[in-house]
Amino acid sequence: MSDGFEPVPVVLVDDNINDAELALRVVRKTVPGTATAHLEDGERAVQYIDQLAAAVRAGTAPLPRLLLLDLKLPKIDGLDVLQHLRSLPELEAWPVVVLSSSREPSDVTRAYAYGANSFVVKPVSFDQYLPRIGGVVSYWMTLNELPNAV
Repeated sequence: MSDGFEPVPVVLVDDNINDAELALRVVRKTVPGTATAHLEDGERAVQYIDQLAAAVRAGTAPLPRLLLLDLKLPKIDGLDVLQHLRSLPELEAWPVVVLSSSREPSDVTRAYAYGANSFVVKPVSFDQYLPRIGGVVSYWMTLNELPNAV
């Protein structure tokens, strides 16, 4: 991502291409015209986060409206990505929603301990996916207020 950094309102980090395409489709359907970035692994996510923090610090990029983060990622785990993000003061107000297939209590507990704003279990049924994920996206994109309006 280092060559193509572009700040966007919604960033998705997910290595499963089918889950990613579905989530991005839900974002676009829920909030039409929303630009998105898709990062396939934790290493790319950390690179993007570092570039974003520098741009926010320099005043050249706004804080994105939402990060949708999978936990089970190649190269760098999603919880490590979250911990890194929360170590950067410029990004402390960036809403992070963990989207995971895990229902493990330890994953939920650790995600919140590392600074997740929400933890949502990915629906297994396509019929449940749009209303559940659409509701999450709608809340964070249309109802939630970020500091210093971005």
